[in-house]
Amino acid sequence: MIQLTFNQLFNLFEQEYGMASHEQWWPFDTVYEMVIGAILVQNTTWSNTEKSLARLREHTAFLPDKIRALSQSELITLIHSSGFQQNKSHNILAFFDWLALHQDNFDAIQRQYGSQLRQTLLKQRGIGPETADAILLYAFKKPVFIADTYARRLFDKLNAPVPLTYAAVKEFAETNGTLSVEQWGALHGWIIQFAQQHLKPKQTWENNFLVGKELIVSK
Repeated sequence: MIQLTFNQLFNLFEQEYGMASHEQWWPFDTVYEMVIGAILVQNTTWSNTEKSLARLREHTAFLPDKIRALSQSELITLIHSSGFQQNKSHNILAFFDWLALHQDNFDAIQRQYGSQLRQTLLKQRGIGPETADAILLYAFKKPVFIADTYARRLFDKLNAPVPLTYAAVKEFAETNGTLSVEQWGALHGWIIQFAQQHLKPKQTWENNFLVGKELIVSK
């Protein structure tokens, strides 16, 4: 069994897939589009999310005031393809009402909440740990790890010395990884790509570049 530190794992992913921007797998033009996408993708596929985003783009151009001007029933119709539209419409409108309290200014929000930003996001309706970390990474440019289901599945296959909970996997990655914001973002995309190829339920663990390797604590 070949032992890998977290940074070595990143290097293997980079060798396999090549460095890429978020545009290849999570395209967005504004932080407002990114936040809406992070809410819509909960419990559904990205292809379903893209359909909703396309309709929202056509009707609002993702301008905050136009988002807030939508009635809930109008928003439900626009995001129907993403499922759970009652909850998601509530969550989007609530988040944009919260943004309005800060003049829709992400820099001002970051300055105001500082180290408490993640906890503040988690207090917003419908924002759980995974969504909060996605917003931190891609909207606020914070170097964080998104310990989603795919990441935890990967940690399991690599016999990582950590409980396979969201919090534990996130802490392990951020403690042992010394990556830039761009690298954390790329790694999240690579893990999704890898998991869709090799980590589907009942799929055998073979014929990939991580077979025979295990993740260890950095020394």
